[in-house]
Amino acid sequence: SGLRALLPDLRRRPAALRATPARKSPRPSVAGSWVAGTHVGAAGGRSYDVYVPAGLRRRTAAPLVVLLHGCGQTPAEFADATRFTTAADRNGFLLVLPHQQTRHHPQRCWRWYEAAHQQRGAGEPAVVAGIVAQVAAEELRRRVDQRRVYVAGLSAGGAMALTVAAAYPDVFAAVGVHSAPAYRSSTRPAQALAAMAARTEVPPPEPGAPALPPAIVVQGGADSVVRALNGDRVADQWLAHRAAAGDDAVGRSRSDTGRTTDGRAYHVLRWYTGRGRKVLEYWLVDGLGHAWSGGRKDGSFSDPHGPRATTLMWAFFRL
Repeated sequence: SGLRALLPDLRRRPAALRATPARKSPRPSVAGSWVAGTHVGAAGGRSYDVYVPAGLRRRTAAPLVVLLHGCGQTPAEFADATRFTTAADRNGFLLVLPHQQTRHHPQRCWRWYEAAHQQRGAGEPAVVAGIVAQVAAEELRRRVDQRRVYVAGLSAGGAMALTVAAAYPDVFAAVGVHSAPAYRSSTRPAQALAAMAARTEVPPPEPGAPALPPAIVVQGGADSVVRALNGDRVADQWLAHRAAAGDDAVGRSRSDTGRTTDGRAYHVLRWYTGRGRKVLEYWLVDGLGHAWSGGRKDGSFSDPHGPRATTLMWAFFRL
């Protein structure tokens, strides 16, 4: 990969913290409020939760972030571990968390690895898009700024977030991908583990496929579940899709390294349009295993060290 030449070899360094499921109950939010909903459509149905941040006026058109949890997580655990509710309260955006339950998958995984769930108008991408449309239509409860709808996820949720963004680039203004394989790097269950190990082929863009929306990618250098090379593959794929769609404005890139106050090193690559708009950002975090970077201590698949992925993603989305 051309990206690998620009990045230091962070994969061989030991993980400072291994991801473990939460041992404590999720902390209920006391600032904003939760509203439960159910969506049923031609592609299937899901329950979901909407988080309305504290102080949001009913008639204010607010940005919306869809959060897709990882395998073995509940939406409540994911929201708590990432501290996205705190970010929503501070910045005035709505959250929507669809539920992938055990009747949909034994480990509550999103089925990013199956061809039936990788296209517009079918499967889980259609369900997620349907939830967004339903929430946006409920104007008596709150208003959604439909120009500022985003999707983000971790692991299987990150892979589905990328899939949903690829299928509905007209719905989602940007996507956040944390510790996830590339889009369509698996098309059947037998390929899933190989894709997570970065051992499958990443298919080229299909003829006529639209460009992917702006993306921020966060990957742990010590991830033993979704190997570090997947971050490169997602970023390379994004650039290939933009080029295939005829978008030749993305050419300028910048590379930076740094270290957080808790001592964790990171390397970040950013790509810009000719007019200076940031459209792709890739963070490779030293010592981070399969966990949300900068998440809550003792949270589900969460590492409190390193740059806060939630802060990074919202800063990217709001541009």
